[in-house]
Amino acid sequence: MLTIHRRVGNLHSARIRISERSDGDARSDSFLAGEREDLTLPHQIHGSKILVITEPGEGHGIECDGLITSTPGAVIGVRSADCVPVALYSGTSSNPLIGVVHAGWRGIRAGVIDEAVKNLVELGSGPLRAIIGPHISAEEYEFGISDLATMVTITDENVVGQTKDGSPALDLGAAVEAMLLKRSVVIDYRVRRCTAKDPRYWSHRGNRDIERFALLAEIGSLS
Repeated sequence: MLTIHRRVGNLHSARIRISERSDGDARSDSFLAGEREDLTLPHQIHGSKILVITEPGEGHGIECDGLITSTPGAVIGVRSADCVPVALYSGTSSNPLIGVVHAGWRGIRAGVIDEAVKNLVELGSGPLRAIIGPHISAEEYEFGISDLATMVTITDENVVGQTKDGSPALDLGAAVEAMLLKRSVVIDYRVRRCTAKDPRYWSHRGNRDIERFALLAEIGSLS
């Protein structure tokens, strides 16, 4: 499991974890068995709904595509098998805030990143930073011309790519980056791994996997 630590506020840190195949299927009840009481994983619907978590374990299984918390000990996460998992955090505010977002092309079109940033700002975040998790690459993601044109209108021209066979493709990572930068979110770190090519991850597009990996975030005290 890839683990990243970042400072959030004056007294707290954020721990962001990205699971791999060896950590088990994030859809299973046995996933992170020792942390289940503190864990919130939503039922993702490729929309723009964001849920604010105030207690560890609150809202587990609710329909949404993003979670936010300022509660130490609450573990929030999203599942993925090709879409882009994103962690957001406020690095300078005295009020620690973190968020996680599941961003597929439908969610981006629906405004899930905008909604997450809006909610974090309303909750009093300082300048926001983002960590972008593993996702499918343009080389492996053939995409329809009409939908690709829509995504260009929403994001920018950098989202247009080509598959390894030369077909039109969507660069999902570039789409997420464009939306974050438009909202003045600094991209702190990108995990440059393609889920369809990297055997550490599940891939629905590449392998028709039904399993999922997860991006998880939680607030802890600075040691």
